[in-house]
Amino acid sequence: MKVNRLCFILPADFNEIAPLGYPPVEKPVKKEGKKHPYRDCGAHFVGFIGDSLRRFYGSRCLLHCANPRRQQSSVFHDLEGVQMSEKVGGDNPRIFSYAELYIGSKGFCQDEILGSGGFGRVYKAVLPSDGTVVAVKCLAEKGERFEKTFAAELVAVAHLRHRNLVRLRGWCVHEDQLLLVYDYMPNRSLDRVLFRRPENTGAPPLNWDRRRKIVRGLAAALFYLHEQLETQIIHRDVKTSNVMLDSQYNARLGDFGLARWLEHELEYQIRTPATKRHQFRLVDTTRIGGTIGYLPPESFQKRSVATTKSDVFSFGVVVLEVVSGRRAVDLTFPDEQIILLDWIRRLSDEDKLLQAGDSQLIDGSYKLADMERFLHIGLLCTLHNPLLRPNMKWVVEVLSGNISGKLPTLPSFESHPLYISLSSSSNTSGSKSTASSRLSTATATTSSVNITVSFASSDYVTATEETIYETAEFGVNGSNLSTSSSRRPTNFFMVDTPREIPFKELIVATDNFAESRRVAELDFGTAYQGFLDNRHHILVKRLGMTKCPALRTRFSSELQNLARLCHRNLVQLRGWCTEQGEMLVVYDYSANQLLSHLLFHHNNITGSSILQWRHRYNIIKSLASAILYLHEEWDEQVIHRNITSSAIILDPDMNPRLSSFALAEFLTRNDHGHHAATNKNKSVRGIFGYMSPEYIESGEATAMADVYSFGVVVLEVVSGYMAADFRQPEVLLVKRVHNFETRKRPFEELVDIRLKEEYNTEEFLRLTKLGIACTRSDPKLRPTIRQIVSILDGNDKSFMEEWQRKEGSEEWKERNACSLSLVRRIHALGLH
Repeated sequence: MKVNRLCFILPADFNEIAPLGYPPVEKPVKKEGKKHPYRDCGAHFVGFIGDSLRRFYGSRCLLHCANPRRQQSSVFHDLEGVQMSEKVGGDNPRIFSYAELYIGSKGFCQDEILGSGGFGRVYKAVLPSDGTVVAVKCLAEKGERFEKTFAAELVAVAHLRHRNLVRLRGWCVHEDQLLLVYDYMPNRSLDRVLFRRPENTGAPPLNWDRRRKIVRGLAAALFYLHEQLETQIIHRDVKTSNVMLDSQYNARLGDFGLARWLEHELEYQIRTPATKRHQFRLVDTTRIGGTIGYLPPESFQKRSVATTKSDVFSFGVVVLEVVSGRRAVDLTFPDEQIILLDWIRRLSDEDKLLQAGDSQLIDGSYKLADMERFLHIGLLCTLHNPLLRPNMKWVVEVLSGNISGKLPTLPSFESHPLYISLSSSSNTSGSKSTASSRLSTATATTSSVNITVSFASSDYVTATEETIYETAEFGVNGSNLSTSSSRRPTNFFMVDTPREIPFKELIVATDNFAESRRVAELDFGTAYQGFLDNRHHILVKRLGMTKCPALRTRFSSELQNLARLCHRNLVQLRGWCTEQGEMLVVYDYSANQLLSHLLFHHNNITGSSILQWRHRYNIIKSLASAILYLHEEWDEQVIHRNITSSAIILDPDMNPRLSSFALAEFLTRNDHGHHAATNKNKSVRGIFGYMSPEYIESGEATAMADVYSFGVVVLEVVSGYMAADFRQPEVLLVKRVHNFETRKRPFEELVDIRLKEEYNTEEFLRLTKLGIACTRSDPKLRPTIRQIVSILDGNDKSFMEEWQRKEGSEEWKERNACSLSLVRRIHALGLH
């Protein structure tokens, strides 16, 4: 019997997936006495496989329950009795009633105000339904443009999922009032904490470690918005008052009212226009949005276009504020120090950069070199020429310590134009102004200082008060906003979130699950493609009947997990269906085929079906980015546990999307940032050939187990061989590669012969060595996923030395004894 792929599903209780009509598989009884630690490690595998195969021939069912008669639709509950619609939609934004927000905020009481700004006020509210504390942003202005801004913020934030972004809980439209409901941030906004004075509040200044963490978190949030989403988002209003702080002082970027959505410019692609769910062009490109002190110089030019480098400039200003403890523009200082950026640039030219450090920081609580490095990064991000500014990915890598060595040299700022020019209206130099430090017009005049924007255009907008969850957007050229009431379209504020889709709609979309619509066999089910409502291209995964407990568990897990994640290289959940006794998962679909099909299912001929090297390298880079998001950039750490080449879907441009989240495990972060498993069940579940040795033995899901699986995929992409192929003399790909290494054979012999030597040698060696490092038997010898991302960007000099320690043959065999024993036993069963 031929088996293309061998999948082991090892539940905690072996009777969990017993087919109907058969007794449960009995657990093997342990005999007393001391045994070799690996002697019986594969016995339960073989017993399970043997019983399953025998039942397969008897019932024509494998890993599915026998098909019962079609049932009428009913409400689907998981094994814990929770209704699926509640479980999946729990983290999605929802519509709030005005009554619950009114009651929760004590009638929008003055005492509950958290902050105010150009759009209205933000209130603290306690939801009467469950006692959750939230922040309610009330937009007081009226008019079509404000409605568009409200819709922009609603749609932009609704689908974002990142640990350093403020989470939108929902919204409310009540008569002429527009309200957004966010997570409540106990420590409010960064500006309130950073600029408070101990003599006034009695609270200590923000310490250096927290400042570092805040800067890193803000950088990660912007990197996510710029490069890790299906549609690029430019925030356009990055400032300290829009950086919220949770209970652990983690930075969470908020206020997306000025955000612009842009299409990504992807490497190695020829794109055709794709239909997106939401694309907003809210304002003309000549319109300025933001706040003085954070606006990049190019924003003041006519017909300026907002780019990611605009956000980089604003981020750089925030970094300088965090290090110095001073506002971007502060009229309480002498003339030469009012504009923070210009003052720190002068200090840099005078080699006195460290004088910009916050004097409130306790000596010895920070390293001088560390502070200087942060100031250096801030100045690089605020260079006058946007083309010379780094991107946020580089910033994240530098702040994470993955790019070592000296930073790029700063230029002399004497040749740079001042950010804002100052002219004194009196002969008193160095006098301090008692005026407010907040600007509301192009020129702020005080008793001693005139501040004028030194650009041709003064057409800009700014906030006038301290803000929290506030959008800084005002009229243009003093024009009044239209307050005429107009009837809103009923679907204006709709947010497209995963929903329960009627079975009849999926029947129509897939032509009754026609064979011509079948795409592939995915984990635990068959996938079909189709068009929902003749608009949305979807992929429907048909898992089987709801009577099977194991499939019910995987079905509910995949829905709950996917609905909480959002990344350009992860499949996006559109909905589900449990009618007619079936379980169907519906994804957005722009795919061409599975990575495994391109790598392994071929006729040994060259041509368009051969995956070109540039695509292979890009697939690995994108996959690493997705795993980094799962491991480090979401509220919880997500261990995928099923990273395989068959779980990677490729779109027509060969951009990958990781799927198959049925086995994913979420590890919650505690107060100290450590992770704890939410599921204490440590059963081994996954696909043989991709599971790490320590995972097979312990069943404990760890980030390093995912790194191992990723390494196997890397080796598959490089070599064109399957992770486990029982038709080959050497079944396991990792063992084949290990033999290459120990025998010191040239790695070039591993390259996929179908490439016909058309590949980048440097990239090939990098991927091969990376794949070997990731599949080390000892998890301590594997790089982290963040280090992997940096290596794939070409920062691999230190990697060549640090991660190339070879494993001896005996050590390798000992750690992989379980897998090797299993291979022998499967051979004994006659499978190939």
